[in-house]
Amino acid sequence: MKEIRKQWLGSTPWQTVLNVNQSLCQAQNTAHQPKVQSFEAARQLWEKSVSQAMSLPEVLDICRQCHDLAPFVFNNGNTFAAISKTLVEEWIKSLPAVEAQIVRTTVSHYVAGQVGKKELLQVLRHAETRWLTPPASQSIPPMLEKPQAEPSAS
Repeated sequence: MKEIRKQWLGSTPWQTVLNVNQSLCQAQNTAHQPKVQSFEAARQLWEKSVSQAMSLPEVLDICRQCHDLAPFVFNNGNTFAAISKTLVEEWIKSLPAVEAQIVRTTVSHYVAGQVGKKELLQVLRHAETRWLTPPASQSIPPMLEKPQAEPSAS
C-alpha cells in the first residue's frame, strides 16, 4: 500500500471523541460515562497521536487501541468505528458507492476488532488502485474538453 503520511487526527481532538460517544449514548438513552480505570490511558494515547504524521493503517491502529482500552462504559466500538469512518471519507469520494461502503465497513470493523489486519490491508490495497482515479462517469470525454487556443502568429 502506498505510504501516505499525514496528521489524520489533527482535526479530531479528544473532545470530539467525547462528543461522538455522548451523542451515541444520548441516541440510545444510555449514560455517557467514562471508565475510571481506562479513560485516562485512552485519552493520553489519543492526544499523543493527534500531532503525529501516520499512515492510514497506523491511525486505524490508534483507533483500535483506544477501542480496546474501552474508555467508556457504553458505545466504545461505535464511537471509534464512527471516527474511523470519518477519517476515510475524503479519500473514498473517488470510489464507486459500493466500494466506498466496503472500505467504510472494513475500516470500522477493523477498529472494533471484527476484522483482522490482513483483511484491512487487502481492502485498502484494492481501493488504493482507484483512490485518485476518478470514475469514468466523472471524466470529461475528449470531445467535450475545451480546445486549446491556437498560438497567434506575430
